[in-house]
Parts: sequence; C-alpha cells; structure tokens
Amino acid sequence: MSSNNVKKPLVTIIMATYNGELYLRAQLDSLLNQNCKDYTILIGDDASTDNTLNILKEYEETYHNINIIQNKKQLGFVANFEKLLISCETKYIAFCDQDDIWYEDKLEKAIHCLEELGRDDIPLLFHSDLRVVNRGKEILFNSFFKMRGYFFPKYRSVDIMLGRSGIMGNSMVINQLLKDKVLPFPTALVVHDYWIALVNELFGQRVTFEKPLLDYRIHNNNSSNSLEKITENKLLKYFFDRKLKLPYHKIQRELVLEELSERFILEEKDEILIEKFLDYLLFRKNKISLILSLFKYNFFRTGMVYKLKLVGVILWQKK
Repeated sequence: MSSNNVKKPLVTIIMATYNGELYLRAQLDSLLNQNCKDYTILIGDDASTDNTLNILKEYEETYHNINIIQNKKQLGFVANFEKLLISCETKYIAFCDQDDIWYEDKLEKAIHCLEELGRDDIPLLFHSDLRVVNRGKEILFNSFFKMRGYFFPKYRSVDIMLGRSGIMGNSMVINQLLKDKVLPFPTALVVHDYWIALVNELFGQRVTFEKPLLDYRIHNNNSSNSLEKITENKLLKYFFDRKLKLPYHKIQRELVLEELSERFILEEKDEILIEKFLDYLLFRKNKISLILSLFKYNFFRTGMVYKLKLVGVILWQKK
C-alpha cells in the first residue's frame, strides 16, 4: 500500500521536552493508555542534557506512533511548540507537557466535545480543569480552576482572554483552522497558550470542560507555575508588600497585542477592549480610572481580596 493511501490519524499530540527525565515515563505511559487510539505523538526535544532523549528514543523504538524531533540548539518552549505545531496536519492537535499525567479518557472526551459542535468552518478550542498534584502525585488541589478563582462563561469573553486567560496549554485541543490562524507566533510571545486562547476567543468557539482530565504536576521546575508560588500563604503580602508587581506587566503583552491588531481585522467592540487593557498595561490613564477598570472588566481574577490587592498595588505605583 502506498503512503498516500495510509489513513491519517485524527489527532496529533505534541509534547515539548527539556531535561524532563524525572517524570517523562509516567506522562508517556498515560498518553499511550488513552481510550482514544486514533492519534500520533510528536515530540520536540529542546537539546536536553539529561537522560530525556534516551528515554524518548526507547519509546520511539517501541511504539510506532511516537516520533521525535531533536533540536540541534535550544529554542525555548514557545518556539519548540511552534515548530511542532507547524508540522501537524491532523484534524485536531493536543498540547502536552512533559511532567503531567493524562486520564485515560482525556483525549476521548475532548474529541467528543469538539465533534459534537459540528463546526468545521471556524477555529475551535477545547480545554479542561486540572487536578493539581506535587512531585510525588499527592493531591494539592482537586480543581485548578477553583484554586485560581477562574470561571469560564459559555459565551464569548474576550476580556477574560486578554487578561488572566486561565486556559492551560497542557489541557488544550485545537483544530486545524485555529492552528492556521495562530501561526506564526508573535516574536514577543512569552507563553503560547495565551496567544492561542485569545485568537480563538476572537474568531472561533471555545469548549470549557469543568472537570479535571489530567493531573497537573507542580514542582519548582515548572515554567508557568511552581509549588512555592501556589502553596505559600500570601494573605499578608496582599496588603503589606509594596514590592508586588502589577499582573501581566513586563511580559511584552503590549507588543503581542500590537501585532494582533496589525495582523487581523477586529470588531470595533474588541478593539475597544484591547485599548482598555492597553491602558492598564501601559499605565496611560490616571490611577482612579485604572482602579475602576478592575471592577468594570473581566481582565483580572475574581475575588474581592485579590481586587483589593490590585487596588493597593496600583496606588503604590510611582508612574
């Protein structure tokens, strides 16, 4: 049979690895244990210096649906994921971290939800809640959403995606139309899931699954969160630490949004929201106006304690 007649898998699972030897086997085993079998796994190793590559090659030799790309020089996880995403030609693409554990029905539920929409004409994004565990797989929080105070309305919520977003890349499954929309990534992008979630909210449809479909392993080597950040008691800091940083500042989001506006034709209401968020990012309004925006828009996490913290941080700024 020629290669042209081989049935293409429904899903590509993409994983970016770097020095992940400690937890890599558990994650790979959870991917191979999925109820849905119509997938291939594409892994980009970012010039690891530990035993990661040897583990990957062992699995690649054993399982026909695992393929590895070895980066000759380190790209960083955003560019690594971009490189993997470019290579995907399947209907759906699932993002995967190197140190989590997927539940056996994760892929099955994601595909079912996306197929149930019956939409092949717009970008689509599925994401789910996560259970938070430590390096020894002990449960820290049964719901990442509740731990962070996140809510995701079923309706289109561009303001949420502009600010706190909350959509975790390791739970995302997207379709080809969204892939085509988000590539190439902006050069100033710090985290890929922020960009993907925002573009989808502007032009596509989101499915939020309110139950955890994977164990999100938190340890002090995480790129986006760490055990120390999540478990330390910050209540006193909320009110007394004048060194607290403004959320979303100094991570180049204003440059990402500038590229977004240049690349796409946006609805007027979305342009207004972006301008309001840029007012905050660039601190280009007076402090009272910025404080009022905390309560008017959904850029920030909910919760009065959190918002009072932000009020204090804004008032302490010297700008």
